[in-house]
Amino acid sequence: MPTAAPRHVLPKAGLVYSEKGSLTEILCKPKLLPIKGSELLRLEAMEREVAAQAQAHQAQAQAQAQAQAQAQAQA
Repeated sequence: MPTAAPRHVLPKAGLVYSEKGSLTEILCKPKLLPIKGSELLRLEAMEREVAAQAQAHQAQAQAQAQAQAQAQAQA
């Protein structure tokens, strides 16, 4: 059984669309990646927490030093 090439069928009424003209490149939007990863955000949060604790410890040490200085001045 020989295979025959498919023949083109054109409509007698209506519009005919051609796909030959739309073979141009189409660029899609670039995919944006997060600047900071979740691990980096977690590390920065830990650093801020440690810095806040160190600042609180330093303020407490300063308050104790002032209290000692006042106690010595009164004595």
